Amino acid sequence: MLNEFQVNKVWENMLAAEARSLYFADLTSRYTRRKQWITGTTFFLSSGAAATLLGKLPQWVPLVLATAVAVLSAYSIAVGLDRKIGTMAKLHSAWNQIAVDYDRLWNHASDDNAESQLGEVMRREKEPSELATTEAPNDQVLLGKWQEHVFSMYHLTGQHG
Repeated sequence: MLNEFQVNKVWENMLAAEARSLYFADLTSRYTRRKQWITGTTFFLSSGAAATLLGKLPQWVPLVLATAVAVLSAYSIAVGLDRKIGTMAKLHSAWNQIAVDYDRLWNHASDDNAESQLGEVMRREKEPSELATTEAPNDQVLLGKWQEHVFSMYHLTGQHG
């Protein structure tokens, strides 16, 4: 059975986990769109259709576009977009599961094993927190957007805690 402080902690942690889950889902989507744009652009500019269209343009245009393809491809590789997409998806999944577990605990706070479950869920926050610290951007504005969204879902708009 959880005491009042622990019940409040479950509530706060649940809201924070939901916001983080949505934040990392948003980052996954953003990185995926960026990767798709780069892939589509490089595919088109490398294709025969682009070559046909560019054949009628001044000679320097194909050179500039070929350079753009090389730069876009190098950017994608250098920043590791594929790895970032995978990492953000993993973080979304981890925080989503943690939020679900806090929600379950919130609804079973009077169970005999609730305190041990709270400790277990809090321990599981360590790995995604460490991964986010080293592999994810710290975009406080974007995170704030998702915190406000979660607060509004629970009719807590404008409250932070």
